[in-house]
Amino acid sequence: KDSSPATDRHASGIAPRYLSVQHADLCRRGMQINEESNMRIEQAQEKRRRLRSTKKLTMRLALFQFILVANAFCCRALSLNENALPPQLQKAVSKGLLVSPRPNLFLLGTIHIGSESAEEASLLVDIVRPQIVVVEVSPSRLPLIRKRNESNKETTIQEIPLQDHSSNQIQTVLGYLPALAQRGWSTGGLGGLIFATTIIWGSLLKRSVTANEESDLLPRTDEFAATIKAADAIGASIVASDVEIDELLRSVARSMTPMDWISLAGNIARESFGLQEADPIRRKRDESIVEWAERRRNIATARASRAHGEETAPGISRALVNERDENIAKSCLKALELLGEGDFDSVEGVGNITVCVVGLVHLDGVAERLKL
Repeated sequence: KDSSPATDRHASGIAPRYLSVQHADLCRRGMQINEESNMRIEQAQEKRRRLRSTKKLTMRLALFQFILVANAFCCRALSLNENALPPQLQKAVSKGLLVSPRPNLFLLGTIHIGSESAEEASLLVDIVRPQIVVVEVSPSRLPLIRKRNESNKETTIQEIPLQDHSSNQIQTVLGYLPALAQRGWSTGGLGGLIFATTIIWGSLLKRSVTANEESDLLPRTDEFAATIKAADAIGASIVASDVEIDELLRSVARSMTPMDWISLAGNIARESFGLQEADPIRRKRDESIVEWAERRRNIATARASRAHGEETAPGISRALVNERDENIAKSCLKALELLGEGDFDSVEGVGNITVCVVGLVHLDGVAERLKL
């Protein structure tokens, strides 16, 4: 009522300006709140992304660690925890006869006398349930051994791949001499002839002489035949990793020169007269066959014998030991490769494991070539 037109105009001019300033402040505040809200949302999303990534990484690491631990526990339990083994295999580990140079691989060294090595090989295969078994036999011997296992015939003397036989009498071994001589000459010439008629035939002759004593006091069970029988019983695949006799004869003939044979003959003569230390693996005078077998069932004896061979007959040592070590190790690596790549058909109840059974003198050489 008291207001004048001028006052009204002044008031009407102030109000729009005030409202526009207030609106601008509200807009800026709203934009600021919106930006802060968006920033918080982005930060929360980034935090969730990092958390999910961390969880995934943690889960992957945990899974990887679990796989490693499970693999180590399941596949190397025998080598890491002797208490998990039966007493007989614990004894083999303590003597250095049973080792595990790689995950999923067990290497057993044996001696060719008595039946204890055969029992250990059968027990090892039965416990670890391997998918592949590598054995120190030649491919041609594998079907002969399987045939013998099927007929339940005892293997009392290590057969040579000339013919299948079961007699261990001296007369029978004498009958091998002409065939061995002919085979040695035709395969390896003079070197093959000397090796076949002295080393191979001599070894058979010595075994035939002690056969009756072995039969009475320490009956022989062929450890390789026992291994093959145990592997066949669980459906494992068998790899024959040794060389054929003809290849062995050729290898010896290549490795030995005439001077090497003369030197070897001199060493054998000196050993026979006691002028030079004999091969530690040989039976000592007045040593019972049981004591001899127990002394041979030790890695230290095998190592000493190997060193003796390398010193007195390096050419024969290369052919009989080193080159065969290489063949056996390659067979083991091939088996591990097949299992690792999944190229082998799995057998129910059989593990992703390889067992290798070799003569004890080969144990160190094969293990060294298989180390990671």
